[in-house]
Amino acid sequence: MPSLEVFGVAAGDPDPRARRRLIDGARGGALLRLMPGRYVVRSAFDAATEHERHRARIAAVVPAVGPGLVISHESAVAMHGLPWLGPFPEHVVMLDPKRAAGQRRAHVQKVGAAGRALQAERIGGCDVTPLCETAVDIALRAPFRTAIVVLDAVLARGVPRDRLLAELRQRTPRPRSSTRARRAIEFADGLADSPGESVARLTWAEEGFPPPALQREFRDGRGLIGRVDFWFEDAGVVVEFDGLVKYRDRDMRGGRSPEQVVVDEKFREDRLRALPEVRAVVRVTWRDVEPGGNGPERLERAGVRRAV
Repeated sequence: MPSLEVFGVAAGDPDPRARRRLIDGARGGALLRLMPGRYVVRSAFDAATEHERHRARIAAVVPAVGPGLVISHESAVAMHGLPWLGPFPEHVVMLDPKRAAGQRRAHVQKVGAAGRALQAERIGGCDVTPLCETAVDIALRAPFRTAIVVLDAVLARGVPRDRLLAELRQRTPRPRSSTRARRAIEFADGLADSPGESVARLTWAEEGFPPPALQREFRDGRGLIGRVDFWFEDAGVVVEFDGLVKYRDRDMRGGRSPEQVVVDEKFREDRLRALPEVRAVVRVTWRDVEPGGNGPERLERAGVRRAV
């Protein structure tokens, strides 16, 4: 798990110049202070992913908090490497079994967990809520779309839906939160292969389209063409979510140039369009499936009808 180096001056260090160098480095912009006494190199932080940045905040905070706390919610998402929409918070979220109510400080949000049977697993030397508990925590308080992205990924990692529902039943949230979390768990699908696919599926459901089949395989006389992201069978429409990562990420390109990836995708689409059951192939991007995007209109133009 890639990480940023977090450093500071050891407690009791007799050299005041060491502390002064860190303070001056932060004032000059070379360093970024994550919390009192804990720093990272700003250029490395700016170049890091959201997950790496938040894990750096966790590494800075954990040594300063008391024992018995468990990293949870958004912070547990970062530790597990689960997908997330948007930035992580600038504070670290932790469960506190000694508190009935929450407490917020500048760098830590303690969530009251008195009476909750806490479970934890060790990740990077820290106690973190397991996947199932993390997913339910997110389902109970994150925006619905964000919860779906996390739940889809947790199901894909092998956590059964029944286990998520059982974990939800053990909680005592407000009825509205519980109902929304249950809806999210029941809607989630581990076959979604990326956050973009999760958001696209939810967008179309909210717009009244029938649920598509996910990761459907297609073959022709030459053999396997591949798996498509979405298949609206009644309309004969294939939809592929194009997150552009396949063109930019060297590992995902498998040694091919971005130009060759485009050519290969074109040939793949031609083979799909040649199948008698496929009437149209539609490619969508993040812009199409975000609020206000034209993804729903593109589905309709391709022949996918909204459910009555």
